[in-house]
Amino acid sequence: MGEAALNLAIPAQYGPDHWPLRLAQQAFAAVLEERPRHDRFRRAALRSAARAALSALSGDDRGLLERWLTLQWVTLGAKRPSVSLATLASIDPALAAAVRQQRPRVRARLDRAEAGYTVAA
Repeated sequence: MGEAALNLAIPAQYGPDHWPLRLAQQAFAAVLEERPRHDRFRRAALRSAARAALSALSGDDRGLLERWLTLQWVTLGAKRPSVSLATLASIDPALAAAVRQQRPRVRARLDRAEAGYTVAA
């Protein structure tokens, strides 16, 4: 029996319970990647979709989204980090504050990882 067939017996790590988190990550990725060429209506639609996705999250999933957004912000090296935080604050001020608060800790973990230590973000 092949490896793929054997893996069919293993339940998926993330089932339908984690779909709201995945949808929120997609919505926020679109917001983070919004281009200056997008008109105001398109930017407002992206932020509205992110707000709706955020409201569907449980408390645990919201924490995971905050960590994911912080990791995106730190690793992608946003050319305009204040604009990214302003964008997050326009969607949810508490979310932007949580990302800002987690930034030093995530940056330190990444620095340790670059120094050769194994780090789980």
